[in-house]
Amino acid sequence: MKTNYWEKLESDVIYHIYNRAVGKDNLFSDDGNYQFFLKQWKTYLPYLDVYVYCLMPNHFHFLAKVKSMTEELKGHLHEQRTVKSQQFVEGEISYSEYLEDQFKRFFGSYALAYNKQQDRHGALFQKRFKRISVLDEYKLHYLVAYIHHNPLHHRFCTVFENWKYSSWSAYLHLEQASSLNREEVLSWFDADLEKARTRFLKYHEDFRIDKKLENETLEDD
Repeated sequence: MKTNYWEKLESDVIYHIYNRAVGKDNLFSDDGNYQFFLKQWKTYLPYLDVYVYCLMPNHFHFLAKVKSMTEELKGHLHEQRTVKSQQFVEGEISYSEYLEDQFKRFFGSYALAYNKQQDRHGALFQKRFKRISVLDEYKLHYLVAYIHHNPLHHRFCTVFENWKYSSWSAYLHLEQASSLNREEVLSWFDADLEKARTRFLKYHEDFRIDKKLENETLEDD
């Protein structure tokens, strides 16, 4: 069955979200770019509950769940003052359509700043970002480790634990505050927090690429 890489973004559904630079270009050239990207994500996309992520020079991966609309999110929505936000408030477009527009604005804001810094012109990201719903436990476990291992997989580093631009360190240091929903991720491994953390670390230690799953859902990343 052919994979749908552009599913609608629905409330309470978890998605593997990823995109890359056009051609052989990079998305990030220095530490500040990585930090600015995450800052802009939080600014434009508070509607997503992020579980894990990894940013690499020419592409990125997120595992995140679309939040249900809350009073807090409604407040953010009204602050946007865009055509799409107004249309969503008035019931003219769906939540999914509004979120797609927020992603478009997010990518546009980052590309504008990056192009200015790098004195480049034109599109930075591939035209459409990919998002695939994740509906079973095996894939959730797999993607958590796959995303953290991605810099090693693409030879950006020799030890995935040393890659600075991923959520890995947040899981090593649970005592430190984080905007990631670490508790839910760990609960996928065990209901007991200590056992969950042990199994989480062991799963990463034993992780191997699943070629069948990669061919089905992760091609061209």
